Amino acid sequence: MSRREDDADTVVTDESAKASITPAEIIDLERSQIGHDLHDTLLPLIFAASANLQSVIDSAGNGDQPQAVEMSWYQTNSARIETANQWLQQAMTIGRNLLTQIYPPELDKLSWLVAAKDTANRICGDNCEVNWTVASDSPVCDPSWDRNVATAAYRVLIEALRNAVSHGKADAISVRCSSDCIMIVDDGDGFDPAAVDPSRFGIRSMKGRALLVGKKVTIASEPGGPTNVTMTL
Repeated sequence: MSRREDDADTVVTDESAKASITPAEIIDLERSQIGHDLHDTLLPLIFAASANLQSVIDSAGNGDQPQAVEMSWYQTNSARIETANQWLQQAMTIGRNLLTQIYPPELDKLSWLVAAKDTANRICGDNCEVNWTVASDSPVCDPSWDRNVATAAYRVLIEALRNAVSHGKADAISVRCSSDCIMIVDDGDGFDPAAVDPSRFGIRSMKGRALLVGKKVTIASEPGGPTNVTMTL
């Protein structure tokens, strides 16, 4: 089973049984996910960069080498330094994304829509196009939108985008905000709903967050895509 399948779900036949989750369980699930992200994506980059830089330091000598030797040293190690710098830049990007997922500070300073678009651009980067369709009567345009519902919708959006980019390898994602729902549709690989364990993190996190604020998330897909994530508003 792919990790994409682990983090996905389909339209459920027993919604309450599969979505039921307590705030404490959501915290535990998200701590586990953050731990995996730190272990699998952030720390390897930092360790690799550190090893590269240590190798450069070890080969530097005492600084009293002839100019020809110093030039040779620079030519040999400049690529290592540049690679280490790239890894550290990637690590910083991952770290910023993790912080955004832990707590959405953008919602304190920006409207929901502006914050969501900014985060979507950072998650998707240059390799995946995000197209937005927003109805004027959608709650996402309301500056007085309930904070709890707004935060839940923000987290659901982030999870859906992450899954689409990281696991579905999507090239394009459509986000549609209407008066009664937010729909995220990606053109990624899709998955077989029958093969998905409903207790997996992505399923319980998205459905649980929506349930806690009186809303509902449904997810539908098929092998080859598309995948459709919908949260009622």
